[in-house]
Amino acid sequence: SSGINAEWPLRPGSGIPSLLQYLLVLRTLIREQGRQILAAMKILVLITVLSALTSVDADFIEYINENGTELVKEMLDVYWKYDIIDMDHPHSRPGNRKFHQDVEDALVDNLIPELCYMRSDNCTIYNSFVLDCNCVEEFEKLSPQCRTLPCDFVKHALERGPEIIFELFTATNLQEMLEVVTGELATIFESYDFCTCSGEFLKALFGCAKFFNGNILHSQMYAGDIPNVQLGLRNLDLNSLNKFFNKLIGGICADTSSGKCYNDLFSSVQNLAALADNTFENDNYDRYYGQYYAGSIYNSYTRRDETVEPPVSEEETARFVNRMKKDKCNNLFRVIDTFKDDELPTTFSDEDDWREFFDRAQNLMSSLYCDRKCKTEIGEDLYPCCLKDILNNNKMFDHLEDFILSVYKTPDLDFYWDGFEHSLGNEYNHRWNYTIPEDLRTGFMKTIHAAKYCEARNPTCFN
Repeated sequence: SSGINAEWPLRPGSGIPSLLQYLLVLRTLIREQGRQILAAMKILVLITVLSALTSVDADFIEYINENGTELVKEMLDVYWKYDIIDMDHPHSRPGNRKFHQDVEDALVDNLIPELCYMRSDNCTIYNSFVLDCNCVEEFEKLSPQCRTLPCDFVKHALERGPEIIFELFTATNLQEMLEVVTGELATIFESYDFCTCSGEFLKALFGCAKFFNGNILHSQMYAGDIPNVQLGLRNLDLNSLNKFFNKLIGGICADTSSGKCYNDLFSSVQNLAALADNTFENDNYDRYYGQYYAGSIYNSYTRRDETVEPPVSEEETARFVNRMKKDKCNNLFRVIDTFKDDELPTTFSDEDDWREFFDRAQNLMSSLYCDRKCKTEIGEDLYPCCLKDILNNNKMFDHLEDFILSVYKTPDLDFYWDGFEHSLGNEYNHRWNYTIPEDLRTGFMKTIHAAKYCEARNPTCFN
């Protein structure tokens, strides 16, 4: 979108950006289709590994501060009132909003017939588009209790999608947006017995992917690239990826005193969003870092000049900073201070650069989870015991490592990861026998599970 391109500094060669930056790039790649699908696959793997690293740069923090929830709306590149939700529809009112006709037609005409009614005995290459007949057979193997799960998902999207999108895009802050998302996810988990059926569903999904040859692939990709994609899918260790997600979802669905682990996780995410809102709302970020200025600025979203508050004295800024530091358990300034003092590296040429990245990322995450004065709030708000159990599941991460190595070793995908470049020439033997160094995995674990490695006493988990 024009807003993102003009205002968000996503620069080539800037290293590892944040999860949201990866999502933006992924959106662009999917829209470009064709050859870019291969790059999108690479980004999906990187998202899995790096989603918990909070790897942002200073420009990204500035952008969040200036634009807030507009980031998500711009990232999705949709004008929700016009492109998705039919505001002029006679039934488009709270609780009964409707998709635009073309969106509804795509669901009703393409997805529902295949996911809900197609069977292996009536599937041909002429009446299937999204699925191929192998996928139909895989989903038919689901038990009677779970067989309707794919159909349930698309029908849920048709019925609830417009209302969810409306609520998401009219939220005034990050916490409200996440309340919409987590509330809907909890409904899906409970309404469709996802915790019971997820294992069967994932097995069918990966069985479908391994030999996928649907017409949608041929209609959306350059014909010369399809054999490479299919070769890759056959060589990727999808079995390990399936095991990883099974253990992950098993942890998310574990019983806790509040019901299920996902309830505790969703609560923690909302609490973290509240800390972010306290940090960035009401000009708190600008006041804290002395960037509070007077005059008028041009707002690229409203497309008009807006008057900003007059400058404040250095003494007033110092008082405000002191007040925020005393209240540091209710904001994220301690995390941002750590980041500004020790920014994450932006270039990667070898494994040593990755080691440096994880060393600094550990400091960043430790500032969130290991502050002595905030250990009570951290334990009660951000560290559910089931999250601790999930992150302590070493076998789960063994499966993830096996899958990542299979991506690295799979021939003809032409992957080039910064610091891990390879080719099919003399380096092939090194590539085939490569293993991830133990200290890199340790650095990764210390980053995503910082609460376990605090120098002082670790926070006590809740539930």
